[in-house]
Amino acid sequence: MSWPRKPLFGSIRARLLLLLLGGLGTLMLALFLLLDFSIDRQIFGRLDATLLGRARGVVVLLESHPRDDAWQELHELVPEYATGGHTDFVQIWDAAGRTLLSSASNAASNLQPPPAPVPANAPLFYDLRLPDGHRGRAVGLRFAMPGRADEAVLVVAEEREQVDQLERRVHVALVMGVVGMGLLAALLSVLAVRGGLRPLLAFAADTGPDGAPRVEPLPVARMPSELRPFADALNAAFARLQAALGRERRFARDVAHELRTPLAETRMAVELATRGAPSAQVLAGALASIDRMQRCIDGLLALSRYEAGIEQAQVEPLELVDLLRRSLALAATPAGKREVTLAASLPDECWVMSDPALLERIVDNLLLNAAEYAPADSTVQLALITSDEGYTLRLGNAAPQLAPDDVERLGERFWRKSAAREASQHGGLGLALAGTLAGLLGLRLHFALEHGVLWAELGPLRPIALPESPAS
Repeated sequence: MSWPRKPLFGSIRARLLLLLLGGLGTLMLALFLLLDFSIDRQIFGRLDATLLGRARGVVVLLESHPRDDAWQELHELVPEYATGGHTDFVQIWDAAGRTLLSSASNAASNLQPPPAPVPANAPLFYDLRLPDGHRGRAVGLRFAMPGRADEAVLVVAEEREQVDQLERRVHVALVMGVVGMGLLAALLSVLAVRGGLRPLLAFAADTGPDGAPRVEPLPVARMPSELRPFADALNAAFARLQAALGRERRFARDVAHELRTPLAETRMAVELATRGAPSAQVLAGALASIDRMQRCIDGLLALSRYEAGIEQAQVEPLELVDLLRRSLALAATPAGKREVTLAASLPDECWVMSDPALLERIVDNLLLNAAEYAPADSTVQLALITSDEGYTLRLGNAAPQLAPDDVERLGERFWRKSAAREASQHGGLGLALAGTLAGLLGLRLHFALEHGVLWAELGPLRPIALPESPAS
C-alpha cells in the first residue's frame, strides 16, 4: 500500500499537479451535473408546461360545450388529435376506469392510464409507452365531466422522441465541452506548476551547483517573497558555517605555527639532556617551553569556545572598583619586576551590570599586557570615565616602539611587533581574547596611539543604582 506514495507524493510538483487536477476534475464533474440537471429541467419543464396547457384547454372546452360539439371543435382546433398519427394523444376515463372519450389519433383507446391516483387540484406528470411503442410524456387532470355526477380523468400525452434526441445532443455537447475544458485545465495546470516551481529550482541551483559549497550569499532581492525567508535562513546558516570553518582553519593554523617553536625547544632540551648537559638548566628550559605551549593551547581553546558561542555571558550586578583593584594586585608583581608603576584613579564604589568572570579576564589581560610591554620606569594609568552611556575603563601605557599603523593590528592572534616579543612568556592571545570577550559582553574595545601612549578604552558598562538605605 505504500509503494505509490513515493512517486505520487515524493515531490512538490506531483503533489501540486494531483491537487490541481483532482480539484479541477471535481469542479468539472460538479459543473457537468449542475448544467445537465438544469438543462433537463428546462427541457422537460417546457414539455410539461405545453402538455398542461393543452390538457387545461381540453378541460375548458369539454366543460363549456356539449360532448359531440366539444370533441368536434377539439379536432378542429388541434388537428393532431384528429389524425391517425402517433404524436399527440387524448383519452378520458371515468371513475371506474372506463374510457369515455378518445382522440382519433388514439383509435385503439389503449393509452396508459396514470400510475397513481390523480390529485384533485394538481396535475400528475408521468412517462409512458405510447400505443405505437414510442416513448411519451403525459399529464393527468381530474375534472367534472358535463352530464356526469362523478369526476373524470383526462390524460394528454405526447411523443418525447424529439425531446430525448435534443437531450442527448445537449449531453454530448456538455461532455465534449467538459472534456475539452478538463484537458485545457490540465495543460494549464502543468504549465502553471512548471512556471511556479521554476524559482524554486533556480533557488536549489543557487544554493550550490554541482555539489559545490556556497561561498557568496544567495541573491535574496530577485527571489519571490515566499523564498526570501528560506534564503535569509540559508545565508545565515552559510555565514555561521563559514565562520565555524574559518575558526577551525585558523585554530589549526595557529596551533601549527605557535607550537612549532616550543616543540623544537623541548626536543632540543631533551637531546641535550641525553648528551649529558646540565640537567637542571635543560629541564627548566623544557618546562618553560611546555608552559608556553599550555598557555597557547588554553588561549586558543578559550577563543574557540567563546567565538562558537559555547559559553555565554552571565550578567549580574557587580562592584567594578573591587574587581579593578584585584586585577591591579595581580599585575603588580610583573610590573614591579620591570619597575613599572600602576596608577589608578578610581571612585570609592561603582556598580555595573556585567559578567564578573569575563570582565575580570579582560581587565587582567589588558593590565598584564601593559605591565609587560610598557618601558621600564614608566607608568601605567587606569581610570574610570563617566558618560551618558555609562562607565568607560581607560588604560594607557607608553609604547614608543609602536607606529600608528600597528594599532589596527592589535588584537590579532599571535601578532608581535618585533622578535623581542617572540620570546615573550605570553602566548600572544591576550588582546585577541579580550576583544572576543568584549564583544560577548556587548562592549567596545578600542585602541588609540596618542603622543607615544597606547590607550585602550573598554565600555560602555551599564551602571545600576543601588536602593538607598532607610534613614535611621
